[in-house]
Amino acid sequence: MSLFTSAIHVLAGTPEIMSPLLASTLPPGVKGVVDVMWHQITVLLLLGSGASILAAKRTAWRLPVALLIGGHFALIAVLFLVLGAIWFSSLWPMPQWVLFGAMAILLLVGWRRGIA
Repeated sequence: MSLFTSAIHVLAGTPEIMSPLLASTLPPGVKGVVDVMWHQITVLLLLGSGASILAAKRTAWRLPVALLIGGHFALIAVLFLVLGAIWFSSLWPMPQWVLFGAMAILLLVGWRRGIA
């Protein structure tokens, strides 16, 4: 799921979000920070994917990965929910919360199945 979300982020999100931002008249400092943040999310998603794959094979990794990566994804989902409500009075202009929430839940389910 995290690899799938990574692909959506890079292949669909970059032309939709980053290309217009980088082509805008925003100050270079703002563009640079936004660019770093964009790629930071890409790295987070890819590291989460790798950690999840390793945790599937290494029992001792399951709880730490579920808590750390799953918790991080859950908090990102909350950010999308709260900021979507604040900026747009709706949860749907930024539906990324669905993917991040699903990833957090799947990590929790994977951990729970591992201890059953």
